[in-house]
Amino acid sequence: MDVAIPQFENIVSLKIHVVAERRQRGDCHRVSAAERMTKRGDKGRESPRTQRVREIVLAEGVRLLGSHGGAAVTALRISERTGVARSTIYRHWPDQPALLLDVVERIVRPDGTIEITGELQRDLRSALTSLRARMNRRPFRVVFAALLTQANSDDAFAQAQQRLVQGVLAPTREVLEGAVAQQRLPADLDVASACLRLAGPLLAQHVMVRAPITDALVEDLIRQFVDLHPEA
Repeated sequence: MDVAIPQFENIVSLKIHVVAERRQRGDCHRVSAAERMTKRGDKGRESPRTQRVREIVLAEGVRLLGSHGGAAVTALRISERTGVARSTIYRHWPDQPALLLDVVERIVRPDGTIEITGELQRDLRSALTSLRARMNRRPFRVVFAALLTQANSDDAFAQAQQRLVQGVLAPTREVLEGAVAQQRLPADLDVASACLRLAGPLLAQHVMVRAPITDALVEDLIRQFVDLHPEA
């Protein structure tokens, strides 16, 4: 059974490539609030009240993104719906793109780290089934659709869509990079393309085909990858 979806892979690869070029030119450099805190060295020192406020803001941002699209994720709309002062929101997110990036990050972040055993097929299975569980629990389909149209014409939304895709690929990328580091996969493996071949069809099945992600699909993707890249 051939489950590759090259059209989806090419679309996502092109979007990632275009945004990367724009970043190099300085056209659309945005960092999330979490990245800004890490750079300042104060990550983890937020007060419980600040953490609660951030959670309220991001949770409402997720609801707005899913129901009204990315343009609705603004400090004004969130303030009106939650009662959190706009000045407080701006203190954490100085502009709308920064807020949107953190809302998307909240949707795609893994619930926890997957266990890396060192056995490639088992680890890939863990990464892909974890992704399936996240997509079933969270509004991936609605959010991807909400970002799609605006991403074609607005760099901020293109970067938010890229953040969504990178979040989808992250656990698979972790498994593959670990296997390369341990010399169980070739050092010249194109990890980015391999991630798209493995995880991309799951996103396409869920978002575009709107069909269940079956165990058979997961196993076929892993088998195809291992056939192309047998462990050393």
